[in-house]
Amino acid sequence: MVMDITAHNNQLPPPAFTFHGQYTRSVDAKGRFNLPFRFRKGGPDTGDERYVVMRGPDGGLTVHPHAVWIEAYNRLRSGPPSPELRRNLRRMSLHSRMVEPDSQGRIAVPVELLGTVGIQKKILVVGVGNYMELWNPESLMDEGDADATALDAGFQDEFFR
Repeated sequence: MVMDITAHNNQLPPPAFTFHGQYTRSVDAKGRFNLPFRFRKGGPDTGDERYVVMRGPDGGLTVHPHAVWIEAYNRLRSGPPSPELRRNLRRMSLHSRMVEPDSQGRIAVPVELLGTVGIQKKILVVGVGNYMELWNPESLMDEGDADATALDAGFQDEFFR
């Protein structure tokens, strides 16, 4: 069983707000950085300022609005229990934390979690639709992911059809 809590799999209505763009921020010794203003409160209409930060499948961290994460979690838990489901939920929980912006708009991600993906002094916050990704800016640039001309052939055609 493959767990994908980042996608709605056409089972939920599309989000009313999506995260777009990239922002480079400084990270302090406590793992705090300023969340881009447009990304605070999980979008303009949710009012829920909590997020779940977890290890992503591509080498960065993913940041999910709490409400989206809970919907995905509940969807997984509604299926039949299995050792594989318990193991995957445990693995996911080991590398995830709930965070909330402070009064200055900073979120604090545990330094240990940032370190697992090589984030130290700078962080690249990337909006990816219904969630965000956190990257070490150098590692993302090394992979060419920040280059819009590197899109897979036909991706834009498929995206806008």
